Amino acid sequence: MVSPLSGRTAQGARPVVYLHVGAAKSGTTYLQQVLWHNRDRLREHGCLYPGTDLADHVRAAFDLRRAFFRGASDPSVPGAWRSLVERVRDWPGKAIISQELFAPATASQVARAMADLDFADVHVVFTARDLARQIPAHWQEDVKNRFSTPFAEFTAALRRTDWRSFDSARLFWGLQDPVAVLRRWGAALPPERVHLVTLPRPGAPRDLLWQRFCTAVGLVPDEYDLSRSFANPSLGLAESEFLLRLNAALDDGVGWDVYNEIVKHYLAQQVLTGRPAPARIGLSPDDLRWATERAIETAEGLRATGYDVVGDLYELVPAAGAGSVGAAPAGTAPAGASWAELADVGTDAVAALLLRVLDTERRGASTPGSEVAPRDRLDLLRDDSRELLEVTGRLAHDATPLVHRAVHHASERYPAVRRVRGAYRRLQDKTGRSDAGTNQG
Repeated sequence: MVSPLSGRTAQGARPVVYLHVGAAKSGTTYLQQVLWHNRDRLREHGCLYPGTDLADHVRAAFDLRRAFFRGASDPSVPGAWRSLVERVRDWPGKAIISQELFAPATASQVARAMADLDFADVHVVFTARDLARQIPAHWQEDVKNRFSTPFAEFTAALRRTDWRSFDSARLFWGLQDPVAVLRRWGAALPPERVHLVTLPRPGAPRDLLWQRFCTAVGLVPDEYDLSRSFANPSLGLAESEFLLRLNAALDDGVGWDVYNEIVKHYLAQQVLTGRPAPARIGLSPDDLRWATERAIETAEGLRATGYDVVGDLYELVPAAGAGSVGAAPAGTAPAGASWAELADVGTDAVAALLLRVLDTERRGASTPGSEVAPRDRLDLLRDDSRELLEVTGRLAHDATPLVHRAVHHASERYPAVRRVRGAYRRLQDKTGRSDAGTNQG
C-alpha cells in the first residue's frame, strides 16, 4: 500500500498513479503550476510529477489521443505518452499525471492508457466548477485558439439536442461534462478510485482548491510552497470580441506557430488580459436558467455513481446572480461590447504589436554582425567554409601514416612502382572474389 503521508510504496505493493484528466478552466493551470514548482519536494515525499518541462503532459495527452491543433504539428508529440509512462514505471512510489486535454479521450484511447499503466493502481481525478463560470471561460479559451464562433452562437449550440453536429459544442462537452468524461475514464475502475473535486465558490480561500486536490491524491497540502503558482487570467468581453474578429480576419493566412506565439501567448495572454477593469462575460437570464437545470441534473447523476467527491456537488450549480453580460440585442456589437470599446481594445493591441516589432528590431540591431547585409554575410560564410575545408584537408594529410604517404609519393614519381601497386590490387580483388565464391558454395 501507499502511505498518504509519504507516498512511499511498501515493498511488494503496487504503485499508485493519479490521472488528473480535467476539466479545462477548472483551476488546472494553478494546480499544475503548484505541482511543477514543488516537484523536488514531491519527490522527497515519495511522489513523482514526471516530465522535463511543463509541456510534457500536454504532449503526452496529444500523443495518446493522436490529435493536435488543426493545421499544425509538433515533432515532439509522437512517443510522448510512452515516454511519460516509462518515467512513471521507473519510479518506486506514487505518481501524478495532470492535463485537461486527456478528458476527450475515446473509450479505446482510455483502454490503451489503462493497459499501458497496468503496472499500477490507477486513480482518475476530475476538477469541475459551475456552468455559469465554465461556459464563458471555455469560450474565451476557444477564441484564444483561433476559433471564431460568437458567444451567442456558442451557447445556442450547447443547448441543442443535436449538439454533436457543432464543432464548438462537441469540443465543450467532450472536455467539460463530468458525467460523460468520468464514465469513459472510470469505466474499468471501482468508484472509490474515481475522484471528483468541486471548485469552491468565488470568495473562498485561495488555497482551498489545492487543499481539496491534495485530499483526492493523498498529499499533505501544508508541506508545499504555493508562492510561485498563478492563475490563468481571463479576457474581458470587449477583449474577447476583438480577438474573435481578428481570428475571422486572419483566417488561414497566418500559420499556427506564428499565431500561437504572437496572437495567443503575447497579444491575448499578456496584453489583453492586462487591460484594466474588463467587463465580465456571463450568461443571459434564459441561458442561466438552462445552465442551472443542466447543473442540477449533472450533480444528481454524479451522486448516483458513488464516486469519491471532495467538496460539495451543489457547488456545480450556478449561484444566484451568476449571469452578467449576455447576448446583445440586434444591431450592436457582438455579445454586448460597443464599437467604441472594441476600438479602444484595438488601439491597445496595435500599439503593443508595434512596440514589439520595434523591440525586436532593436535587439536585432544590437546583435554582433547585424550591420553586415545578409548577402554579404553569406559570402563571408562561403569563404569561411572554403578555409575550413583547406585546413581539414591539411590536417588529414598530416595525420596519414608516413609509410602510406611515401608509397603514394613513389607511385606518382616512378611508373614501375605504380604498375606494381596496380598488379597487387588486381591480385587482391581476384583473391577476394575466389573466397566469396567458395563461401557461397
